[in-house]
Amino acid sequence: MVVVMLLATTARTQPMPADAPETLDHLLSRTDEIAHQVAKVRGLRLKHPVPYEVVDRAELRKRLIAEAAEDKTTAETAAEGLAVQRWGFVPLDYDYGARLLDLLSDQIAGYYDPKTKKLTVLDTAADDPDWASMVLTHELDHGLQDQAFDLEKFEKLPDDESDAALARHALVEGDGVTLMLEMSLAHEGANHPWQEPAVAAAVIASMNAPPADEAKDLMSQAPLALREAMLFPYRDGFAFVSALRRTKPWSAIDAAFKRPPRSTEQILHVDKYLSDDKPIPVVAGSSPLAGFTVFDTEVWGELGIRSFLRTFGVSDDVSNRAAAGWGGDRAVVLAHEGETNPRKMIGVARFEWDTEIDAREAQAALEHALDAMTVGATMVQTMERTRWLGLDGTVSWIERKGSALVMVIGAPLAHADKLDAWTFLRRGR
Repeated sequence: MVVVMLLATTARTQPMPADAPETLDHLLSRTDEIAHQVAKVRGLRLKHPVPYEVVDRAELRKRLIAEAAEDKTTAETAAEGLAVQRWGFVPLDYDYGARLLDLLSDQIAGYYDPKTKKLTVLDTAADDPDWASMVLTHELDHGLQDQAFDLEKFEKLPDDESDAALARHALVEGDGVTLMLEMSLAHEGANHPWQEPAVAAAVIASMNAPPADEAKDLMSQAPLALREAMLFPYRDGFAFVSALRRTKPWSAIDAAFKRPPRSTEQILHVDKYLSDDKPIPVVAGSSPLAGFTVFDTEVWGELGIRSFLRTFGVSDDVSNRAAAGWGGDRAVVLAHEGETNPRKMIGVARFEWDTEIDAREAQAALEHALDAMTVGATMVQTMERTRWLGLDGTVSWIERKGSALVMVIGAPLAHADKLDAWTFLRRGR
């Protein structure tokens, strides 16, 4: 499901003009006409009309529940929630599945479904015809993307490659936001808005601005890591696509669909995409501890490391600098079969960095975060290793070897010396 979310309303620097207010029904009746306009600007051929419909929020929530059940089982979503709880991305008592559904139900203004090939607009879009027009433009762009690049196939990656999947999704949504705004600004006479970097910077700043009433905004109340993961495809995807559009035609974006960004690092640093700075693969072997199995495995990427650091009190500037030297990673959660208590799970991660200097900077930031995360005392601290003993009897540590780091959280004291994270998580070929 490819969506445009209400958080993108902050990107409305200037509304599309209208000679007279336009009802949603009238706007939708012009879908084919607008689709041809979008196709002309975007440079993609409209192979066939994009069907559309209008639903209310109750129907949207019903569909999201069905979509979640189809894409991931309830057990898979619950497991994902336990993993993010173990790492501290969300509180231990956070109802991950339910809150995620609440956020999506609250934020989605419209979506294009690559499975049904249908565009859906929420009926509340009728409250603002200009915004409804932008939603329609955005989602029609997704329809064109699908006809040209097969979005369902494009976004399908292995479950343990979430960073690469998020990077691809950022390209899809960044294309939609950039096209939407480009058409809007063209009505005001700005036919090449991204040639001036300040224009894109203003849009990004507006996306980062807090809502008028944060206390009532579900997105503002969500854990930082969840907010960042949901905002990233729109904000940073827009920054990526508009940076390419500054000097290149839309055909350069078509080329990006054929050679997709490999990581959130490549989205955050367009120069690393252009030079195809490939992530260093890190692979996990079988569990080194008897009775424990691999419960979850993910790649955090630069965005994930940023979010982890910020969650535990590292400043935005320090987090961004520490994560910027990312080269590759793998984060694994070990657990006994059937375990549902994240406190009894073990987090093990290995991070590769571009240089040893980058690794040292990241080490200092991760030590700050892990110190804030651990209720206990520091046992050992050297240039290469810091180890904590928690009040719950678990051991956590960070260790550096050259330009690589390992981080372990929540290892039972009896098993700590048996956990050779360097052997378990090794640099891939």
